[in-house]
Amino acid sequence: MSVSRSVNVRTCQLDESLDRPGFHHRAASIGQRIGAGRIGAAVYEAAADRPIWPYHYHHAFEEWMYVISGAPVLRDGGGERALERGDLVSFPAGQRGAHTVRGPGRFIVFSTDAPGPYIAVYPDSDKLAVATGEAGVLILPRGAAVDYWHGEGGAEPSDPVDVPREPATPSPPLVNARTVALDGRSRLSLTPDLAAEQLDATVRELDPGQDSGEYQYAYGGEEWALVLAGRPTLRHPEGEDTLQVDDLVCFPEGPAGAHQLISRENHAARVLCISTTGRPLNVCYPDSGSWSVRNGPDDSELVLVPR
Repeated sequence: MSVSRSVNVRTCQLDESLDRPGFHHRAASIGQRIGAGRIGAAVYEAAADRPIWPYHYHHAFEEWMYVISGAPVLRDGGGERALERGDLVSFPAGQRGAHTVRGPGRFIVFSTDAPGPYIAVYPDSDKLAVATGEAGVLILPRGAAVDYWHGEGGAEPSDPVDVPREPATPSPPLVNARTVALDGRSRLSLTPDLAAEQLDATVRELDPGQDSGEYQYAYGGEEWALVLAGRPTLRHPEGEDTLQVDDLVCFPEGPAGAHQLISRENHAARVLCISTTGRPLNVCYPDSGSWSVRNGPDDSELVLVPR
């Protein structure tokens, strides 16, 4: 891995934009830029009172949002609420994950690989969007739905299907990754509190001289790290680099993603780690020549294999 697989999300240049009636944002897609293969990510900057895209939710994949700066306003199934720096929220697949965001503020949106075709639903206008390969994305009114597969133009007319509106849903929970108390622990999983299903989140607190665990890489998963405080040292296959606050790094699948974080400063470092879920997940520890093999549904199915 090269340090070029990192980006500072607070200072990176935003080279994409959207400016349509009612919606505006500047953005930078960073997933592929830093070597990701399983998790997508983009940095957005929203102007005051301008939503960046319509209120929507996705089928099949999950999105997360982390606030870098400002006070963006999140609209979800429970209404609107102002967020602050460090807030992390998960939008699950389906109508429970409906959301949109308006400024002012800068934030990251993470997304998982979709296990099925891309489908987005826009409840306000009763439309849906479907990816159609080379034809791009089609946006269609849901009111045009029909209850048959063939017979278009046949003798028997068919009225459009009445598509019900989504019922109200509660706001998804959020956690502030910068300020959440670890109560003396070196790491804390945020996944249960976020009710997430397709990504895991862990906050790590590294005291001076402490590391994040054995130097390692994985097959079957991908991990990202976002520096929240301090200046941790990143050990990677090409050497070592010192990271800064708001640096975001991707550890891709395989030996290129080998990594270890070490706190060599005289104050603690805090890091937010985001990773894919799912099994099998096989982790190699090059220094000791051992493997951990997780083929079961959870961490209880763990086998340590010496090389």
